[in-house]
Amino acid sequence: MFWLPMADVRPFPGVRFDPARVELGRVLCPPYDVIDPEQAIRLRAYDFNAVHLELPEGLGENKYKNSAATWSSWRRSGMLVKDKAPCFYVCEEKFNFDGKVRRRVGFLGALGVTPKAAKFILPHERTLPKPKADRLELLKAVKTNISPIFGIFPDRKGAVQRALKKATAKKPTAEGSMPSGVAYRLWAVSDKAIVKAIVSGLAAQKILIADGHHRYEVSKAYYELEPSNEASTVLAYLCPEEDPGLVVLPTHRIVEDLPVAETAKKLCELKECDGQAELLKKLAKARNPYAFGLVEKGYTLAEPRGNEGCESGLSVEWIAHSLFGELPPDRIRYTPDAARAEELRGTSGTVVLVKPFAVQQIREAVERVGLLPPKSTYFYPKIATGLVFKSLEK
Repeated sequence: MFWLPMADVRPFPGVRFDPARVELGRVLCPPYDVIDPEQAIRLRAYDFNAVHLELPEGLGENKYKNSAATWSSWRRSGMLVKDKAPCFYVCEEKFNFDGKVRRRVGFLGALGVTPKAAKFILPHERTLPKPKADRLELLKAVKTNISPIFGIFPDRKGAVQRALKKATAKKPTAEGSMPSGVAYRLWAVSDKAIVKAIVSGLAAQKILIADGHHRYEVSKAYYELEPSNEASTVLAYLCPEEDPGLVVLPTHRIVEDLPVAETAKKLCELKECDGQAELLKKLAKARNPYAFGLVEKGYTLAEPRGNEGCESGLSVEWIAHSLFGELPPDRIRYTPDAARAEELRGTSGTVVLVKPFAVQQIREAVERVGLLPPKSTYFYPKIATGLVFKSLEK
């Protein structure tokens, strides 16, 4: 016999809010990096919202201590309970997008972070030291994966999708809607046949990280510091690439005090457009994969004359390499909403609109060039924090 390499995806005994004590929709929050100050205030108004763990109040080390104290208190009181059996947590999300109701179905499981397991993981964005340091301190304090990373995988034969469909035919373990309008249903699945079908369907697949690159890197670092079976995996939401509810949006850029238009004039063919709607329409149809939009004094479609050494086929690489150069990432603001980008621009900034792309293009780009710039993609909606937690303690 010889060993066949496999993706490391496992069921685990999750820690969940007791559905008899709290309504699921009230305890959920977005991931830490998309919670703005006003939203944080609204979420913290409820004593048992997951924001108290994910984005705790306090300065310096105190915020990590506050999160750990909250976790311990909720566990002692029975607000959080641990499942007795290892489970996959099948998750259905219903949401409105582009005038239609969409449905996305994936599952939460434990994804390997060891060097051996990493061979089956495809990160696609470069990470930054500041958010990694923050998430590592939180992980060391709470010893729990609070929010999941988001991964996608090919399921061309539909084996995993069929297993997920079987799981969702039963009564959900918990359900509720977030204020944003996203409705969740969750199934804790320990059925051996369904678990086996999911594991087998993923066995030879490479999992592309869609969101949560910092948390993935931090989990690898934590395993190096505290190697254990529990720390060898990270909480992950995994969704088939073929799922019709999988939506990926381009993340637009807003910069200040940078001669973007001057650089574009030198390297691109420019076409003026009559407003944002026309620009977005022409950008989506542009054959040049590195085309982008500029909003400054007017609305301009920019099509680079050459690829300037870029090979990904995605405009985010060309923009970072040729338009922004050595601009520090903290001088760039990001949003997937083109209208919001114009609001953030103010009177002196420049909006750089990113050309839309398909999920398969991301995988192809990563396999071709490796890591892309930060905030290259925005998978919508973000998977909520609070559906289930994964403890790193026995």
